[in-house]
Amino acid sequence: MAWRFTGVLALAVALAACAPTSLRPNTNGVILQDDFSNENSGWDKHTGSDITTNYADGQYLIAVETPNLDAWGLAGLDVNDVKISVEARYAAGPLDNSFGVLCRYTRTGAESNFYFIQISSDGYMRYGKVIRNVPEYLNAAGDFEPLTAIAQGESGVNQLTATCQAQRVSFSVNGQNVGEFEDTELTHGDVGLLAGTLNAGGVQIKFDNVLVTQP
Repeated sequence: MAWRFTGVLALAVALAACAPTSLRPNTNGVILQDDFSNENSGWDKHTGSDITTNYADGQYLIAVETPNLDAWGLAGLDVNDVKISVEARYAAGPLDNSFGVLCRYTRTGAESNFYFIQISSDGYMRYGKVIRNVPEYLNAAGDFEPLTAIAQGESGVNQLTATCQAQRVSFSVNGQNVGEFEDTELTHGDVGLLAGTLNAGGVQIKFDNVLVTQP
């Protein structure tokens, strides 16, 4: 699935994920733990000319060829309170990119809803929500703002975390809390990984060691 930053749905992609599954956490609160070594662990698989969301070399790859377009891969869950954390690394393309995590993803027809955080390889961050395909940025700047906690450049590896607990949505980057807000529109849904382009296409981001827990 993808959306342009104008908020207009850009591309409807038929993805191979199973129907969302409700899972009980284990005794340690773990709902899902995945190093992407098993290509049948349940994440979306799609390869196309504009976007790719698929397993690659023991990681999860999101590649976006078209400018001003975001794409995401979903785990196939349906959970209420949830925390998702993942390692994300630059793989190719411009450093002026975006990538992150999302929670409480739901979809009705062609309309997607979720909470998200995005960072860029050149040191910027924003977070917010998407309701009926329209993004709203809820960080102080209302769009991308500098964040020193980001590991920048082609060698940068960043730990991204989103927590959806009751009405509170919070985010951290490399262990630093970077923002939160309260919202009542979304109460449950899937979790996912997100990457996108800004002015130039060709972005590739790889994700590894995702951990989904009950907060």
